Parts: sequence; C-alpha cells; structure tokens
Amino acid sequence: ECGDCLAQPVCAVTEEPFETTYGDCSTYASGEGNHAFCLEDEGLAVLKGGQVKSVRANTVCSECGDCLAPAPVCAATEEPFETEWGDCSTYAPGEGNHAF
Repeated sequence: ECGDCLAQPVCAVTEEPFETTYGDCSTYASGEGNHAFCLEDEGLAVLKGGQVKSVRANTVCSECGDCLAPAPVCAATEEPFETEWGDCSTYAPGEGNHAF
C-alpha cells in the first residue's frame, strides 16, 4: 500500500519457527556463523496449511538477504483507524505521514 515495489520475493511463511540442524534464522544473519551457508542448509518447515517440506534457509530466513519477511497482518477494527496525527489517508504515498 505504500507504493514501494519489492525487488525480492517474500520469504515462505511457516506455522512454526524455522530451524536447521545448525540453528534458527537469527544464526543466518550477515556476520553470523551460518550466513555463508544460507544456500546450502536445509530444514523442515511447517508451511501454512500444514504442509511439511524440506526448504533451504534462504527461502525462509529474511536474515539471509534473499527474501523479505512477510508483511504483518493488519488488525481488523470496528472503528475507522485514526491517530492524533491523522487517518489512513494521511499515510498514503506523497502525504505527510507516509514515512511513519
């Protein structure tokens, strides 16, 4: 909605935290011990819908830098969203609150 294009794919969404034999996604961040193995290390992932599949760390862990973390799900509200700085329209591209 913010108008910015994504150059990378979104990481696979898992129902349980992803982990390989060597560690969780935090160990695949740049500068961490497993970062060089993002394309090699695999682990079982429980994907949305319950499918269990062996996947490489770089397809699930945004820390590898090959995919982007999925966007959070917006909360449904009964009342229109509004802050002391404005309603949703003030957060659109080109509007004053867009950067926030």
